[in-house]
Amino acid sequence: MLSIFPELFTYSLFAPFILRLVLGAYFMYTGIRHHKEDAALWNTVWNDKKIGSWTVGSILAKVQIAIGVLLILGLWTQIAAILVIVFNKVEWYKRHKFNTEPIAALWPKIFISAIAFSLLFLGAGFLAADLPL
Repeated sequence: MLSIFPELFTYSLFAPFILRLVLGAYFMYTGIRHHKEDAALWNTVWNDKKIGSWTVGSILAKVQIAIGVLLILGLWTQIAAILVIVFNKVEWYKRHKFNTEPIAALWPKIFISAIAFSLLFLGAGFLAADLPL
């Protein structure tokens, strides 16, 4: 079947760009929130294990912020997408194991994974540091 608006395919690099910005902003926001506001719950979910002077929750919140920055900058987008997928699945497993969120909260995790998989296969898109050569 023919496309109704074939001239819009010229702007096809904007789709991964928009997905990358939204996912990066989401990861930065949740990382900052986990680091500042939800630190007690976050550490409870991760069994409050200590690594030196840092808690696991604090380290993972910083990893979330770093992934968000990488996605927004478009730097190592495919690696960041793999990290999002792994982080998302581990976080969902841990939270589901401790029953800290309802099953309806699974849908945003599915959407996040779908966006990350699309970035893994489509690349960074427009305005990225790692455009394909």
